[in-house]
This record gives sequence, structure tokens and C-alpha cells, in this order.
Amino acid sequence: MNSSRLQYLLNQYALNQCSKKELLELLCLINRHGPVEDLDLSLRNIWDELNDQDEIPPFDQERMYAKTIAAEKSVTLKRSRLWRYLSAAAILVMLLGIAFYNFKVGHRLHQPVGLNNSASAIIPGSNKATLRLANGTMINLNNSTVQNLGNYGNIQIRKNTKGQIVYRVKTNNIGTNMALTYNVLSTPKGGQYEIILADGSKVFLNANSSLTFPTAFSTSERNVSLKGEAYFEIAKNKRSPFKVIANGTEIKVLGTHFNVMAYDDEPELRTTLFEGSVQVSKNKVIRMIKPGQQATTFPDHNNIDVTEAKLDEVLGWRNGYFIFQDEGIESAMRKIARWYDVEIVYKGDIQTKEFGGKISRYENITDVLKPLELTGSVHFKLEGRRIIVMQ
Repeated sequence: MNSSRLQYLLNQYALNQCSKKELLELLCLINRHGPVEDLDLSLRNIWDELNDQDEIPPFDQERMYAKTIAAEKSVTLKRSRLWRYLSAAAILVMLLGIAFYNFKVGHRLHQPVGLNNSASAIIPGSNKATLRLANGTMINLNNSTVQNLGNYGNIQIRKNTKGQIVYRVKTNNIGTNMALTYNVLSTPKGGQYEIILADGSKVFLNANSSLTFPTAFSTSERNVSLKGEAYFEIAKNKRSPFKVIANGTEIKVLGTHFNVMAYDDEPELRTTLFEGSVQVSKNKVIRMIKPGQQATTFPDHNNIDVTEAKLDEVLGWRNGYFIFQDEGIESAMRKIARWYDVEIVYKGDIQTKEFGGKISRYENITDVLKPLELTGSVHFKLEGRRIIVMQ
């Protein structure tokens, strides 16, 4: 029996993220009688106790099964075996209290191969950014305690008690010249930051991103440019549409909540809508999306694909998590690299593998990589700030 594999499958089951194939594998392990010397004593005792029982207390196994393989095609299993499998799995998970390894709390069962104490130097990201003013002045916002960052005409720039940058218009007389004066907020790898624009709109920048915006908006338009990723909460103004320009794609709104992922190293640009309505356009192609939908544009053609969004996954970074849902290793490692400011190197032929799970973005780097290793498909070696991914 592969202890690491069992721990991984139990964790997936506990998080209701087992695929159909993983669920069947877990049920077979639960039902199999055999040596368990590779398990620790507490797990071995529980395992033996479960397998020695003639009768398993009843559970609503049909509901559990349906919940576990939601969105998967059902499989044919004998009803009596399904009853025993799912009941045993549920009891085991409950008794262990999900103590093997929980993505959220990161219990330390074992160290991944190749990861050593030098990993402690790789810390999670935090609130840090630089603000470049229109006159070229650079303000480091990492540890700045200065509240008043400057007054520019009728615009006041302040840092509030929550650490947000706030642009405040001191009068209602906003001229055209002021609207053409642009500032740039940039986050490095391992950084994030929130800004409240002059119109009251809030923008939360993810790591390795930048937002170019006017110090004050004109009365007819509100235009900003984005590189990287940001979550927007736009103040409503029917007379002045808000536009985000990112890698040749234009996102036009009046007042809404949405996320734009537009990194240069990603194969596509994704706009995900949470509230309101959004118009996404590229050249002459225009699509409207509704809450819960995602519009995807591509660098090499003008098509715009509209699909149902995985909202929890999209907003995971904003809520402090990596959330992987059927995600490839390269995509997952790009997210990790941006947040922990590390270099990713692939060694050998890494087979495509889809991952699922939820991990806090504030865990130690080793606790982020452990769940990926538990799948048995990849291994990691740490050299300074370089993570080597191996088969």
C-alpha cells in the first residue's frame, strides 16, 4: 500500500474534490485487506478496526457519492459494495479528523524529496508595491508609514489605515489636463496591493502586475491599462463608462465587480464577471458576459470564448488561496512562482497531470509543494530560489 497515495486520496475526498477515478481508487484501498506496515501505528489500528467490522454503521452513501463525483459521469457499482465502500471511507475520514494532510492547514507528514531547511528563506508574498507619479517620482509603498503622499492640483494622494492608496478629488472642477496626467501602481513578484481611484473604484492588484490610471477621470470616460492580474470593484457612473485595456483586449463596464487575468506568460486572457454586466471586445469582435461567466481572448486570433467560470478558483488569490481545479503543473507553478518570487525549472519530460486542491497562499513553500508531490506524478528539488520540477 502506498501511504502517500492514500493520504492524498483521503485529503481529496475530505475536500469533496475526488475525481471519479480517484474515488474508485480510494474505495478499492478501503475495501482491500492486506499488509499495512507502511502506515503509522494510529492509522494502522484504525485501518485494522475498520476491516475487521462485520457491519458498518449506516450513512447516506448515495448523497455522499453524488456529492463527491458531481459533474462526473456516474459509474456502475453494485449497491451493496457501494454502501460498504462509502461508509468505511466516511468513518475513516471522520476518525482521522482529516489529520493526514489538509491543504488549508498544512500538517507536516513528511518533507518532499529535495526540499531542505533553505526553503525557510522563501517566504510568501505580502502587501508591497511602488507608485510612480506623473512627474516621475517613485514612492516605495512596502513599509511606508507616511499617510499623505502628496497633493497635485486638486488631487490628494493618501495611504489610509488599511494600507490602501486613496486618490481624492478635493473639488468637483476636474479639467481635461488633469485627466491626462497618469500614474502607475506596480507590484513585484511576491507583492499585492489595493488602490481606491479618484472615482471611488477599487482595484486589487495581484503579484507581478501594474495598473496605469489617470490621477483624475474626465467627465466622459474612465480608462485604465492593466498588465498582470487585478480584481475590480467599479463605482457606478452611467455617464462615464469604465474601460480596462489589457493586451489588446478592451473590457467596458458601467459599474460592476470582475477579475482580469492578463499575464504576458499566460496563453490566454480571461475576464470573469461576478456582478453587473461587462462588454469584452478585441478588434471588431464584441461579446457581452453575465455574472458567473468568463470571456477568454487569445493573442493569435480575435475569437472570444464565453464559458461558465469557476468563480472560487478565479477569486482564490484575492481570498488568500491557491485553488487548483483540473489544473496542469505548468499553470500551477506559474502561480506559485509569482507569489513566492522563485524561478521554476523543468527537468526531463514532465507528463501532463491535472491537480485539484486548496492551499493557503501564506504557507511555507514546502507545505505548498507537498500536496503536488503526494499525487506521485511530480517531485521537487530546491536550489536557492530555484524550484526544479522532476518526474
